[in-house]
Amino acid sequence: MKPGFILLIMGIALLLLGGIPAVLNFMDNQGFPYPLPTTFFQAHWFLMVYGFFLLLIGNELLVALSNEWRGTSAPTWLIVSFGILTLISNLLDELNIPLSYYLVIVALVLVMNYSRVYLSPSRIGLKPTTYNYLLFYTLIITTIIVSFQAVFGLPWLGLAFPALTIFAVMSRDLGLVLGGKRINQDEMILAYVLLALGILSYGTVVSPALVVIGWALSLHSSGIPWSRGRLYPRIALTTAWTWLLISALVQGNYDAYIHSIALGFLFNTVFGVDSVLIDMLVGITGKRLSVKPSYVPLILLNMGLVMRVAFDLGISSPLLLLSAPLQGIGILSFYVLTFRQVIPQMRKVDKNETLIVKGERTTRS
Repeated sequence: MKPGFILLIMGIALLLLGGIPAVLNFMDNQGFPYPLPTTFFQAHWFLMVYGFFLLLIGNELLVALSNEWRGTSAPTWLIVSFGILTLISNLLDELNIPLSYYLVIVALVLVMNYSRVYLSPSRIGLKPTTYNYLLFYTLIITTIIVSFQAVFGLPWLGLAFPALTIFAVMSRDLGLVLGGKRINQDEMILAYVLLALGILSYGTVVSPALVVIGWALSLHSSGIPWSRGRLYPRIALTTAWTWLLISALVQGNYDAYIHSIALGFLFNTVFGVDSVLIDMLVGITGKRLSVKPSYVPLILLNMGLVMRVAFDLGISSPLLLLSAPLQGIGILSFYVLTFRQVIPQMRKVDKNETLIVKGERTTRS
């Protein structure tokens, strides 16, 4: 099994460990009539940001982007070290040991050091683009944030890491997703800066305005709703950007704000930008696999999130008890439906490669 695939499996495992208890906790907060196990894995936000998303993004940089830029993944020892550091940091955080933050910093430094690969010309002579540089700047910003969190906490600061990574990736891959549309790089850079400032200044009067302006610039530069290309990613990304706008409008409610970004913006983007997923799978398997997207995860996730925000804003109904389960099932169903398509293709690729190797040996004999 390749190291990149192990990182992906580890990321999904941490997603489950952080997500399932969060579903139970929110249901308990809503007044679920029966006792729920709410003390299992309390480090929800850390598991999600510096567990699941860190492994997902690390996989993108060390496997997918590395394959694209230098023709091969990062060295196995580096991928394994990154994965082990991330895993141990999440375990220590669950045990309330502050060393967890410093191990995250070491993991980020490993990826930053490897970034010299994609900050140099590629194997076919391509020069680094806005995408490459913004990814590197995101790692620097995140390292500073984690250093700050090691002393002061403030979980919401961690949202900057996956949110800014998405803006960095969108500066290039959004054009590919939307039928080859050219993305205005200057606008995306400015939107990136404004989003960073908006998240970091959460709780101040300027934060909503900064996020809204960044949202407007990124939407204008990409033209997601009115672009050409396949319908599914346009719907998923339009929904994601809608939640980003909503996050600026509900900043008065912490839970609604956090989850409008974390679930609405981040996960709808993960669902919608399937080209990133395909690139990652190419890096892991060495072959291009096909994945047919399903609208089921999108519908379940967003139905649940609408219910959650409605509850946060004071609406009361027994029906809203479904909000957390729908969100969890929506995310889980995305990966189940994806791997149901991917695993048979991976097995077929492995089988074909084995037959080719046997055929070559027979010919030589």
